[in-house]
Formats: sequence, structure tokens, C-alpha cells
Amino acid sequence: MMQAADYLVHFSNILMLVAYSVRDILWLRWFAVAAALTNIPYFLLQPTTLWPPVVWAGVFTTINLCQIARIYMERRPVALSEDERALYDLAFRALRPREFVSLALIGEWKSAAVGDKILVEGQPVSWLCIATSGAVRVRHEGRDVGTIEPGHLIGTALALTGDPSPVDGAFATPARYMSWPLADLRRFLDRRPELRITLQHLVSRDLAGKVGHAVLAHPA
Repeated sequence: MMQAADYLVHFSNILMLVAYSVRDILWLRWFAVAAALTNIPYFLLQPTTLWPPVVWAGVFTTINLCQIARIYMERRPVALSEDERALYDLAFRALRPREFVSLALIGEWKSAAVGDKILVEGQPVSWLCIATSGAVRVRHEGRDVGTIEPGHLIGTALALTGDPSPVDGAFATPARYMSWPLADLRRFLDRRPELRITLQHLVSRDLAGKVGHAVLAHPA
């Protein structure tokens, strides 16, 4: 005849079935914790206490609780500064806010006056930047060739190829922008391959937008 403690084992396995059926990793871990805790009394109530399963259930419960705490930390609402909110809305809405904050932390906010250069003809680019205000006037051999509006990556293609800049780029109005040193950005993305893929999509879209703008501005 089934003992009362046996029901704990069945209930624990039902909880594990539920855990494997949910899609949210947070709920999976909560059900796994409940299943482990439900099993512990069964092991303790045996004629000879089964200490190894008790210990391992405690280990798995501790690991899951630590991961649950981490998930809750990651899901907390993110408070963005005024500059960060402007940059996020302009260029990084494809990222989760917490991913964006981690990316912003390796960059540096800078202010620019009219005429401050951000691209220098003949010199390589060692950073990427995006302006949240202030347009960049692009010139080649002293002639205006275009304008980069806020929200567009500056220096993307040059950073990817390593070629010297064929143009000068200077702010036409007072500006505020974020700058990322390429070396720091590469190290950051090497540790976050999923974020790297998302940013590559953003870069591709930005380059496509610039090409489309250039075609419209200078039709054949």
C-alpha cells in the first residue's frame, strides 16, 4: 500500500513535468525549486535517511535560487538618463534596455562645438560614435558631399575596413554624442555574441539607410 510519503515523490515529479513544459525560464526554475523541496521530506522520512539525495536537492535548490535572483535583477526596470533615452530612441530600440545600458557604459558622452571635427581626412578611425543632437557636415577636398544626421553611426564602414577616412566630418551645430573606442567595443562584444549579432543588424540597417539617402540626394 502506498505510504503518505510516496505521494511527495509523485507530486515532485508532476512539478518537474510542469517545469519542463513552461517557456519562461524564471517559472521553470521556480517549479524546479518546488520539486526539489518536495522531495527532501521523502528522503528524510525513510527508515534510513537518504542523505546524498537530500544534499544534492539542497545544492540544486541553491543554484536555482541564485539564478532566480539574477533573473529578477536583470528584469528590474532600467532608469535611463536624458542623454541615454535620446540615444536609445534614436538608434537602439532593437536592444533590450539593460543591454543598451551595458553598451553605453563602455562609451563616453562628449559635447562638440560648431566646427569640431569627428572625421579627419587621411586618418584612420579608432572609434564609433552616434550624435543625439547636431548634424555632421561631410567634406571631401574642401567640397561639401553630405550630412550625417543625429541617430546615424559615424565611422562605421571605416572602422570595419580599417582604411583612412577619405573625408572630413565636422559638426555644423553644437552637438552631443556618444563615442566608443573600437578596442573596448570589440572586447565587449567578444563576451556577448548574441549582442554582437543584434548590433551587426543595426549596423547593416544604418549603412543601408545612408546608401538610400545618398541615392535620393544624388540621383543618377
